[in-house]
Amino acid sequence: MIQGAKATTPPATTKNPSPATKQDVQASARDFGDAIRNNVQQEINAALSQAAAGRAAAAQGAAAAAQAGPVIAPTGPPTPEGRTFTIRDRNGTQTITVPPHPFDNAIPQQVVDISIGFFMTLAIIIIGLPLARAFARRMDRRGGTAQISNEVSSQLAHLNQAVDAIALEVERISEGQRFTTRLLSEQRDAARQTLPSGANR
Repeated sequence: MIQGAKATTPPATTKNPSPATKQDVQASARDFGDAIRNNVQQEINAALSQAAAGRAAAAQGAAAAAQAGPVIAPTGPPTPEGRTFTIRDRNGTQTITVPPHPFDNAIPQQVVDISIGFFMTLAIIIIGLPLARAFARRMDRRGGTAQISNEVSSQLAHLNQAVDAIALEVERISEGQRFTTRLLSEQRDAARQTLPSGANR
């Protein structure tokens, strides 16, 4: 409420107002502005005094509570957990719907699981790679060329000589077979030449 302001309205002005009318309008505008400033200053002073009184009462209450015992903090107003904020345009159509708590900083559980799996895999690779290489080198050392005893080497040499002898004998047998086949074919040709032409029929 505005107090101290004159409720009179300036008279309706014509197209060519007189200088006295202009001065009256300016004076009432100044009075109106001063009244508004005074009213705002009074409201500010009242708010400051109320804030100071509230702080003093809070300090006295805290001191009394410290002497009396433990302090129970008051609970704030309940937060709207299930509210959904909807923004509509001038026509009434829904344009934006914001679910409750859309920008929480909570990390999803799937992201945590993937991160843990990644770092565990990295640790296993770093630790297990040198161990696998050392194990492979040890296996290579064990699996080296085995020493062959003298008896086995002599038996292998005898076997090699026997295989060579068998190969020579097979070659001789095949040569004799070829020679026999050639003789038989020559005898057959000679017999055909000596027979008369009627016998060939």
